[in-house]
Amino acid sequence: MVTRTTVIALLTLWPIGLLLVVANMEVAEISAPVFLALDIGYLCGSLLLLRQASCGRDRIATILVLSGVGLFFIVGFTGIPTADEPDLMMLNTAALLGAALTLNYAVVALVWRRRHSPVMASVLPMIVLVIIGTTLYIANLLARFAVVFSGAAPRQVAVEDKAWVAYEYLRGLTAPPDFMGYALVWLDLLQLAYVVCAFLGFAAISRLLRGQFITDRVGRIIQVAGNGLAAIIVIGVGCAAVLPREFDAVPAWAVFVAGIPFMTTLLPFVLGVALLRGTALAPHRHNSQLPADTATPSSRP
Repeated sequence: MVTRTTVIALLTLWPIGLLLVVANMEVAEISAPVFLALDIGYLCGSLLLLRQASCGRDRIATILVLSGVGLFFIVGFTGIPTADEPDLMMLNTAALLGAALTLNYAVVALVWRRRHSPVMASVLPMIVLVIIGTTLYIANLLARFAVVFSGAAPRQVAVEDKAWVAYEYLRGLTAPPDFMGYALVWLDLLQLAYVVCAFLGFAAISRLLRGQFITDRVGRIIQVAGNGLAAIIVIGVGCAAVLPREFDAVPAWAVFVAGIPFMTTLLPFVLGVALLRGTALAPHRHNSQLPADTATPSSRP
């Protein structure tokens, strides 16, 4: 059985992974060997905790939890992707591609699990949106490989600080971009579109699973969080584009933070923990709902 303590411990894995990534980028005192030890310890601790939670009960739930843990484990090494370090950028890109495809698989599997749900008709458009968004995002990631393989990495380095981060290009570029700058803006917009689709998609899935696989309370929290995060990006893009420059920094930064790719693993991670908890409790709920004369074989005539 997944205890409350285990659930709380599982929920700390995502913020701990985020702190590790940020610490490796911002804290100069953390050397490469020290971070390697911390990162391996994080991964091993996560796997042990999942084993304690009897993760084999629900394979999709385990995948959802590990999508975030695995992504943090890899991007902790790579840091912020930049064409100035093409090898690390390709490793970062491969990790993001794997995470996106894994989440897309989990979405399809969860929808299939609840294919006979009465709310399926209202949820299905959001699921289709996730698949479309993932396809666009794959185009973004493949373009990163193309930049490196074509030898255009130096051209990207020259413009990526302005044309590849939302808090810069959403406020308006200070000079007309060249083709590389124009392409990077469009590629990053594809990424933002994917993140919005992922938020909306998992908000819809939480509605689909509520009541049977996860509790109503958790389902509502995930649904509100997904819709809220998607709204932050959509509204932030609009505000950053139309507000005067002295007022557009806050919405541009809000879009940048909410649109970071590993944010797409937050809701799936929470949903995965909720599914592990719900799956562990399911046999107990089932037994508690059995009539008295069928609860045990000895009660039968």
